[in-house]
Amino acid sequence: MSSCADFVDGDLLVIKTIFFFFFSGMACIHPYIAVYMRHQGLLPSQIGVIKSAGNFMSVIIKPLLGSIADKTGRPKMVAILTVVTASILYFSMVFIPPVPSSTALTQATRQQRHLAESEKSGTDYTQSRSSLTFWLFFWIIFFSHGVHWSAVSQLEAATYQIMKKNGGGEFGRQRALGSVGFALFAVLSGVAMDTFPSESQYPGNGTGAATDNPDNKNGYSVGFYMFLTFMVLTVTFLLLLKDWSTESCTGFLKSMGRLLSQVHLLIVLFVVLVLGACDGASDTYLFLHLKNLGASQTVLGTYLMVKNAAEIPFYIVACWVIRKLGHVATIGSSFLIFSLRFLLYSFVSNPWWVVVESTLNGYHAVTWAAATSYASISALDDLQAFAQGVVATTFYGLGHSLGNVVGGPIFQGYGALVFFRSFAVSCLIGFLLFYVLYMYFGRKQNPTVERHSDNVEESEAKSPLVLASEAESESQKPEPFLRGASLKPGAFLCGGNVTNGAGEHIGVLRIVKPQDRN
Repeated sequence: MSSCADFVDGDLLVIKTIFFFFFSGMACIHPYIAVYMRHQGLLPSQIGVIKSAGNFMSVIIKPLLGSIADKTGRPKMVAILTVVTASILYFSMVFIPPVPSSTALTQATRQQRHLAESEKSGTDYTQSRSSLTFWLFFWIIFFSHGVHWSAVSQLEAATYQIMKKNGGGEFGRQRALGSVGFALFAVLSGVAMDTFPSESQYPGNGTGAATDNPDNKNGYSVGFYMFLTFMVLTVTFLLLLKDWSTESCTGFLKSMGRLLSQVHLLIVLFVVLVLGACDGASDTYLFLHLKNLGASQTVLGTYLMVKNAAEIPFYIVACWVIRKLGHVATIGSSFLIFSLRFLLYSFVSNPWWVVVESTLNGYHAVTWAAATSYASISALDDLQAFAQGVVATTFYGLGHSLGNVVGGPIFQGYGALVFFRSFAVSCLIGFLLFYVLYMYFGRKQNPTVERHSDNVEESEAKSPLVLASEAESESQKPEPFLRGASLKPGAFLCGGNVTNGAGEHIGVLRIVKPQDRN
């Protein structure tokens, strides 16, 4: 069975381990970056600008690194250098000084005749330090965000390539371990930050952290050191992973243009863009809202644990759901889930209620499996890293940037209630727009949908074989593939039993979509 093969295959075990360590490390700091910047004294509008800048830069970096990996034919080396570079940049944020409190600067006893001059000097100093803190966060996140998450796209491309070469496995089962790690260490890192507080987040800073911040004692540095440890383990197992490189691509730019000119793919990328905007807005401003409600780091960590733990069973059954609903319907349904999530967030008055509502995030696992699978089916073997980079860029780069830029002014100017409900309505509008675009422009070109002949008898003559249930028996041996076999939607990398028209079992079939290199 494919599920058993996933745990026996050495390459897939290493892939699982890499996903586990990588997302465990990201769980220690990535969800807390917004509140960490707020803790250091930045305003919500400044945080939105910084995160949007990082997401914007990732629009360039992710497909660029994916292109380099495909063009050079050395994706493993590119992935290792990507993780190392981004880890160093991310970890350096622990040394960024906080914005000092203007109140603390003006509390020193001064003579009355020098009071005005002292206040002016203190204001100038505060503005200078505020500018320093802002720009340090800006440039570090500007370069590190896209580089680090590009590694995820490259690992996902590697997963699909290794499954193809080994002739088995399901993407969701590999990626599920990443959710396990993220769920586990999101809460453990949050508890660690509350358990090991530090008076100053900046070594050697005489003023300490921002004195007007009520969360001054949170030990964010603990999370950064946990992150660094997991990144070292990630690089170690990347070195152990078998090289998944393919032949360097010829006519690379032409192949890229042909891939991105497919209307059906552009429609799916539009959906990924809007869903990314919703996800980015939720990630950034939900935590700020919870902080305003008095949530501790433990509450935030518990929320992240439940949110990502909910993805685990969905990743495991993702292939089955995609076969039942189809790739397009699976992706489009996320609009409805996001709309419900935003609506429920708008009613939250106790931070702990968000933990319960976070279970709805589990469906994101199925959506992501469907989106990456759709891109993999649409691309040639030598464009796999680029295709995954495009999906990740659209979701995390363009999408998160759009969500942060639009969401920042709404959250700061109108409050959380208007913010969440406006996004809930936007999701419903996005769902209707997607349905219209797909029905009129993308339906006929969808590569994941089985094509039937207009003449039923002709179709049956050409396709005497049909796929039965996805379950396989260990005793069954694969039979040779017969030309003209009809492929059910979602059969890519899944396979199944083969029966004839009378329903009699005649063998087992594992299907990989042929690559068109013309």
